[in-house]
Amino acid sequence: MSNNDHSNHPHHNQDHSHHHIVSTKTALTVAGSLFFLTVLTVVVSRVDLGVWNFPVAMLVATVKALLVMMFFMDLIHDAPENSVIFGAGFLFLVIFFILTASDLFFRGNVYVKAGTPLVATSGRSSLKNPWISTPELVSHGKELFSQNCVTCHGPEGLGNGVAAAGYNPPPRNFHSQTGWINGRKPSNIFKTLKEGIPGSGMASFGTLPIDDRWALAAYVVSLNSERPASDTQEDVAKIGYDLKTGLAAGGARQEEKTIPIEFAIERMAVAEPAPAHGALGANERGFTSVGGQLYQARCAQCHGEHGEGGVRVRSLGGMPKAYITTAPLLANRESLKSADAFNHVVENGLTGREMPGSADLSGGELSELYTHVKWLAGQLH
Repeated sequence: MSNNDHSNHPHHNQDHSHHHIVSTKTALTVAGSLFFLTVLTVVVSRVDLGVWNFPVAMLVATVKALLVMMFFMDLIHDAPENSVIFGAGFLFLVIFFILTASDLFFRGNVYVKAGTPLVATSGRSSLKNPWISTPELVSHGKELFSQNCVTCHGPEGLGNGVAAAGYNPPPRNFHSQTGWINGRKPSNIFKTLKEGIPGSGMASFGTLPIDDRWALAAYVVSLNSERPASDTQEDVAKIGYDLKTGLAAGGARQEEKTIPIEFAIERMAVAEPAPAHGALGANERGFTSVGGQLYQARCAQCHGEHGEGGVRVRSLGGMPKAYITTAPLLANRESLKSADAFNHVVENGLTGREMPGSADLSGGELSELYTHVKWLAGQLH
């Protein structure tokens, strides 16, 4: 039986002969080296080497790891493919450390302390006669255009960006020579960028640095095959410049600093107090009555479950976004002072106020709905 077992496994002894046993001398030498490197690690941690503390500590740790893997894990005698796998792992680890270090040591101070106010965009220009186009200005403007304008005006400035369909009037086609509200000279475009165009989707870009706005103006002018007339003293005076000196009024290329509108609104906004719903949860009549059911089906999606309002019903566009929101159903509203006034509003809606009519309700349903809405209005006080 023993002979058959050995005959069935001809490579049994051969396989075992490939296993390498570390000699006692080698094992003690490696163990001593690891002990020495551990002591060195402790010493390095107690000595201030400046920026070299971390690299030295990592070097010592790497040498210790290599000794363990090469001798105690026997990688030095292992198959070459396993060494390649381990080596590739270390290679990616080194790449990771290099990328992290390049970010950590060269990105500068990007940390903002809590409570630090937002710094306003600098209003000082480094350009003299900035309305005179240069290749450098146009090139910079093209880069800024791709970052700030293509969504509405399209990559070629044709007014066909992905968001163009949502605006009325549509975004400006910069290749056209007509219809420019402020004009298409560089100073005119700069004025538009600074102030926006009220009543349209063109918001103010006054938070962009002043030289960036001049660069954008230069690029927009370059998109049109027909060059506009040169800026006059009257044109540049509208934006506070002097044609002769190329400087803003007072002799300095300076304008008032600005901050983003969203930030200003956030600082000025006062949180509205939450409506007190009183006995809403306890009063089952408000939810089970005919009027309550009609309200939930017809009105709650715009006026809120408890008549608190504040629901966005339409976007007005712009930057930042503006919305039409519903008002709370307060008892002093004209439409709640009598059943007739209420029925008229419900049946006919409110023209221009996003309030549709519901002329299909019967007189009894209108009466039930009026009773429920009056009850909701009383709960909001």
